[in-house]
Order: sequence, then structure tokens, then C-alpha cells
Amino acid sequence: MTSEEHKLAQIVTTAMSAGASEARIIDAKDIVVDKRVRLKCMIPLCSDYNRHLMCPPNLMPVGEFADIVSTYKMALIVQIEADVDSSDKSSASLTKELCSQLEKSTNASEWEAKLHRLINQVEAHAFKEGFYLAAGLIGGSCSLCPECVDALSGEPCRHPFEARPSMEAMGVDVIRTCQNAGLPMNLSSDMRVRWTGLVLLH
Repeated sequence: MTSEEHKLAQIVTTAMSAGASEARIIDAKDIVVDKRVRLKCMIPLCSDYNRHLMCPPNLMPVGEFADIVSTYKMALIVQIEADVDSSDKSSASLTKELCSQLEKSTNASEWEAKLHRLINQVEAHAFKEGFYLAAGLIGGSCSLCPECVDALSGEPCRHPFEARPSMEAMGVDVIRTCQNAGLPMNLSSDMRVRWTGLVLLH
């Protein structure tokens, strides 16, 4: 095992020890960046759109991010699985109320926060292992604060070293990326809820 392989194995171990259900090193070329993913932040309009510093339109253009991803060699993709059913089998039309109900029934904020902490921990470990350009992406909106300062307020982020944008916000097609990594990913199924995050590694 080379020194780099050993370091990558340690990063995977760190992720699993921090609570990941799955953690795999993948080639950066397997990360799918698609402008249509960012479109889904607007259609239907996400309640966090333009209300979070880590959400669109307050992030770099998807094309610019795709260019950045192409300069990386690999990444760590991680998943955490909640201990609850997905509860997304409703036949009703998608509404804000239904989304709120689903978030409560799955304790979404709790699991998003767990993934956020995990990504920050893994990114820090990767940095210390010499991957000094490591950059982490979470799943869902940044929820470090009960309410973000808002891009229009002019106030700085309260947690600039911990706050991270989501994969989706940056235009990453999570489903296709997970498929490329051989990881399970479903929208509506009998399976438990999974949250996915990513740490880019040079």
C-alpha cells in the first residue's frame, strides 16, 4: 500500500467512525455536475432559495464549479442512513406543508446536522493528511443556525469555517453520482432515508 493509499484508507475509516453508513473513494470524473440540478432549486422554488448564504443564487455558477471539479483527482462520497422509513410515499401533490410534514416525520434536520458534522470532520482530517485542497459538500441546506443571516442583510456568516453548501446547490446530480459510485440512492422507496455528502480530494 502506498503512502497515499494509506492516507485515503484512513479518511474512509474516519468517515465510518464518525457515523457514515457508507464511505467510498471515487474518481472525480464520476461526479456528475448538471445545470438542471440547480434549476430544481427554483422549480419548484425551494423555501431556502436566496435566504441562505450557502444556497443559490449566492453561490458560484454551476459551470464554474464543474471546471473546478475537473481539476480534482478523487473524492470521498459518504452516506448516512436514518433509522426511520423514508415516508415519502404520499400520492398528494408536492406542497410546502407536505415537505414540512416529511421533514418532521424523518427528523430531517437532525440527520442533516449529523452529516454536516461528519463532512466537516472528514474534510479537516483530509487537510491534515496533506490533501490541503479538500473541500466538503453537505446534503440539504446548511442548518448551523436556526435562521441564516440572509444574503440581503449584508451580515457575514456566523460560522464561516463550518458552513458548507450542499451537493445539490452546487449542481451535483447526487443520484447519478451515487450510481457511478455503486451506492444505493432512491427518491421514493421502502428504504430508509439516506443523506449523501462529498469531500473533494486533490
